[in-house]
Amino acid sequence: MSNLIMAELFKLRKDRAFRMLVYLLLFIAAAYPIIIYIDNQSDGGVVHGADFFLESMAGNTYIIKFGTAILAGFFISSEYSTGVMKTIASSGSSRIRIFIAKLFGFTVGTLVISIIFPIVSTLITTVLSGFGELPAEAAAGYIPGTIGLMLLYAAAFAAIAALFATIFTDSGKTIGFLIFLFLMIDSILPGLGQYVHFLGTIYDYSVFKLLLEITKFHFGSGELLEILLVPVLTIAAFGLLGVLVYRRKEIK
Repeated sequence: MSNLIMAELFKLRKDRAFRMLVYLLLFIAAAYPIIIYIDNQSDGGVVHGADFFLESMAGNTYIIKFGTAILAGFFISSEYSTGVMKTIASSGSSRIRIFIAKLFGFTVGTLVISIIFPIVSTLITTVLSGFGELPAEAAAGYIPGTIGLMLLYAAAFAAIAALFATIFTDSGKTIGFLIFLFLMIDSILPGLGQYVHFLGTIYDYSVFKLLLEITKFHFGSGELLEILLVPVLTIAAFGLLGVLVYRRKEIK
């Protein structure tokens, strides 16, 4: 199992799509706060690192969605069309181990993509303008706690993406479907929930909605349990579905 995981991590480091996403996000994360800083110099405004962190977390939800979709298409689905997955499946390792190793490597890549923009942009803004202060209502440990939740939800999105990448086995179809799903589900499910109450309830307790709430300054005990439990259950459920689909899949 460890050899399979190490092989997936090696492939991740060499994956062109992953490296392109990392370099692009590093460039954006460095350039954007510098541009904001230069623009503020002309009108006397100041954006501190704390302010930028809050703003970057809101925009980072789209980075997680787009980045996960693109990486799933190239890191997972493309291996079916190139024959790599067939070679791995015939290597003698069980399909359960193969899928878990693939999911692990893919999740690591998703976590890296999800953390670059808020961390790098906040650090650069802090160097340029100082960190400033978080709002008074922010709980102690707000920043590491929020980053931890963001990583947990990114892992949940990775589990969802891995399932559909295994179903479609085509990078174009996978990327197109996942981008559509991740962008439109926030409109489709609440809309349908007005007519079918069950669908509205599903959305209310889904990672899609709760991802938008991880930047709250305070959580009640019930809210905290919910916001932690939902992504964990999502990872377990979609990971299990992915294993079942991969075990039954005919790999050509």
